[in-house]
Amino acid sequence: MNVTLNGDMLAPHYRMASWLCTPDRPTRTVQVLLAGLTYDHRYWTTSARPAGRSYAQEAVAAGYAVLYVDRLGTGRSDRPPAGEVDVVSEAYVAHQVVAAVRDGRLGWYETVIAVGHSYGSMIWTVEAAAYDDVDALALTGYMHGADPLAQEAARARLHPAAADPAFAGSPDGYLTTMPGTRGALFHYLPGSSRRLVALDERMKSTGTIGELASLAAIADPGYTRRLRRPVLLLLGDHDALFCNPRAGLRCGSAADLCAREGTLFGRARLSAVLVKDTGHSITMHQSAPRAARAISDWARTIRGPGRTPDARSCT
Repeated sequence: MNVTLNGDMLAPHYRMASWLCTPDRPTRTVQVLLAGLTYDHRYWTTSARPAGRSYAQEAVAAGYAVLYVDRLGTGRSDRPPAGEVDVVSEAYVAHQVVAAVRDGRLGWYETVIAVGHSYGSMIWTVEAAAYDDVDALALTGYMHGADPLAQEAARARLHPAAADPAFAGSPDGYLTTMPGTRGALFHYLPGSSRRLVALDERMKSTGTIGELASLAAIADPGYTRRLRRPVLLLLGDHDALFCNPRAGLRCGSAADLCAREGTLFGRARLSAVLVKDTGHSITMHQSAPRAARAISDWARTIRGPGRTPDARSCT
């Protein structure tokens, strides 16, 4: 689909790669998936288990339509100037995607569930705060309180994308992770594997200096306090970016997540799921099917009562 980074009538149009998967039975609900920094759509379409199902396949099997994209600057999508690709402009792009799944360009869906991972979750919070056009948000790999030392370590492991043979010729201001660093950043090896770390290294994508600057807003509750739709927080219990008991960032239970975040989501009906033996990149762990089922179970409750065995209510 074609999108712009802002509402200016003269704004250039960019091509964003997108894929819509539908279940065998008709559905009026679609999950729209946004991956995190240095990931593209493959975060959602890669299975952690040989012959297993990816997140997208699990969601379709549960009866949901799924739309996943390569965010601008990643994968098969166009690469605008790096300084223009930030959380505000990407929220505007996400708003255009939501409109497309409602008005027939990418389907006719009544219920839109925004699902994000890490920076993708951040985009959805900004989008929903600004436009209030999604029916619920599942925010994975995202909390307001991040470990500053882990954040600094993650930044230090970024370098110009053009310095990586996989991204030779990338425009100025595009970034990716240094070779051999994703395991320590995004994986918890007892719950992941060296095979999955190697796979993650092979399928890494790019980010921009605009996105990197946007990360400073992750601690700002100004966006989440404006949300009024149901929200699910889903986090791995060994997420190196957000879990550090010595720094007061407890991740021992879903109750800990509620205690940390419960006052920061305004009028939203907040629930939390803690996924055991899991690091930051949840779909790259053996627990990925459990996490996918937890989101699907929770999504069934957004219109009324339902069974959510893994989710704890924070309200």
